[in-house]
Amino acid sequence: MDMLKIQQSNNVPVNSLEKSSQMFVEEGESDRLNRLTKEIKEVSTLYNIGVAVGASLELKEVIKTLYKESTRLIDTSNFAIVLYNEVTETLEFKLMIDQGKTAKPMSVKLAEDRGLTGRVLTSQAPLLVSDFPAVNNTDSAGQPRFNQRIRSWLGVPILNPAVANDSAQGVIVTWSYQPNAFTDHDLWLLSAIATQAAIAVRNAHLFESSQRRAAEMVLLNDVARTLSSTLQLDEVLTRIMEQVETLLNVEAGSLLLTDQTTGELVFQIALGDKAAEVKPFRIPKGQGIAGEVALTGTPLMIANVDQDKRHFKKLDQTTNFLTRNILCVPLVLYDQIIGVLEVMNKQEGNFTQTDLDLLSSIASYAAIAIQNARLHENVLAERDKVVEAEEEARKKLARDLHDGPTQLVAGIKMSLDFSRKALEKEPSLLPKELNYMLELADRATYQMRTMLFELRPLVLETQGLGAALQVFIDRRQKDITGEIPRLTLKVETDNPSGDISRQDGKVEAAIFAIVQETVNNAIKHAQAQNIIVQLTETATAIYTVIRDDGQGFDVNGVMNNYEQRGSLGMINLKERTQLIGGELNIRSAPGHGTRITIQVPKEQSERIKKRNVTGTLSARLVLTDQPGSVG
Repeated sequence: MDMLKIQQSNNVPVNSLEKSSQMFVEEGESDRLNRLTKEIKEVSTLYNIGVAVGASLELKEVIKTLYKESTRLIDTSNFAIVLYNEVTETLEFKLMIDQGKTAKPMSVKLAEDRGLTGRVLTSQAPLLVSDFPAVNNTDSAGQPRFNQRIRSWLGVPILNPAVANDSAQGVIVTWSYQPNAFTDHDLWLLSAIATQAAIAVRNAHLFESSQRRAAEMVLLNDVARTLSSTLQLDEVLTRIMEQVETLLNVEAGSLLLTDQTTGELVFQIALGDKAAEVKPFRIPKGQGIAGEVALTGTPLMIANVDQDKRHFKKLDQTTNFLTRNILCVPLVLYDQIIGVLEVMNKQEGNFTQTDLDLLSSIASYAAIAIQNARLHENVLAERDKVVEAEEEARKKLARDLHDGPTQLVAGIKMSLDFSRKALEKEPSLLPKELNYMLELADRATYQMRTMLFELRPLVLETQGLGAALQVFIDRRQKDITGEIPRLTLKVETDNPSGDISRQDGKVEAAIFAIVQETVNNAIKHAQAQNIIVQLTETATAIYTVIRDDGQGFDVNGVMNNYEQRGSLGMINLKERTQLIGGELNIRSAPGHGTRITIQVPKEQSERIKKRNVTGTLSARLVLTDQPGSVG
């Protein structure tokens, strides 16, 4: 091991081995015996130090034992064990004794251009200073200022020379307030102690690393269990964030989701002292570190946030929170960024690549939790809608039966009663009355068949979408008093049959229901002259267009005021379209008619993909206040 020495005198010390040989020749038998006894004791003590410090895998215990055992060989009244933190690039004074009293541990930034401790670490060679010049009473490596002037100083690297390419893990330092307090033999002893320490410290670091990895695995396992324990989104995410906050040892953490309408980031979960103040905030799209992560999908690890121009300072200023460092990763679901997960102010040092990898894994779990919760909410919402739809269908059926067939049957009954009396008193009235009853019966039959058709159009199951829509259009045209509006069905397809090729039953049923509801609404409200239904089949999709030349409406205004309205027509259209993985486009403007377009992929895989991307109850809905019209 190379040795750097600083001495006031110009005399170069003799090599310790040469000096021992010279002493062996000059000393007497008694002196040789005493010296050999001392050397045997030193070697034995060094061995015991190695055994003692190697018996523990806890770093604090290693340092404590190292100091205790070192007192058997050297004067440790002024003694320090300094470890180098590669992550923070700091010298950490884990143990410091001055004049027999324990000093407070401290950390200093490593500066290669100054400081004896830093010099020993970077050169990986021991350093002995026999007498300092008359300068201030501090080791410029960062040792604190003492009341007395340090005169002698000795430092050796914590390094195992038997390991190739090993790097120094720290420095063992001792000092004195007297000049020339240390000899080459002291240097040799301290170096031997440092070698034993290197092995123990390395093992302790490896053990600490393995413990951390084990804790990470436990955390991931706990997160997985949490996912299966409940479907309440806030509860799941809060548990996950609490576990992350504990393991990464941070001051605060938050999970933000993207508002699909505005693109802003909304605080879903916030932990830390300022959590309640943070929750109402919304981070504008693309702003701040979190906004950039949500925009680009690239994680960010910032050590000095105050020097980063992207930092959203308004949040800190409003809550009086000081963000020092931050780690932020995206939440990705089906290749879409749905939010971000961030932690702030690591208590010890800065965030590392290991922290980033762990948080990214947690973010994947969080995205799954969000998806599961959303699916659960959608299932509940759809169940409620099914119940509501069934109830509405019952009410509509009862209303239609009451207003239609029931009234006609009542009329037939009255006519029968009249005919019975006419048979007794005025038989000549019977032919006219019987014709009237027949007309009533025909109307009742037609209305009941129409109701059955609307409830379950068998022609849709047997002949397909085009045929079913033609029957529907013909029936509705017959029901209309007069000739306005005129209903027309157009079919464009390369299919030799002239009809749209058969699709999945659910797709055909959904398109039929959409056309049925849209046409009925147009007849009631549009005041149109013409209502046209057009089916177009391409190689990849089915396009259904319903357009009219009626009065039109303000699309966005209607959608924004649905909470105050009793009708949910467009909402139903949107949900039915989404259930089959389609896209709905509504174009209308007052005085310019309405045009509704539904595009549905023919391939089931494409329908599933689109449904998964947008969520069961979040149809892709394009609203425009532009003319629809039939033109």
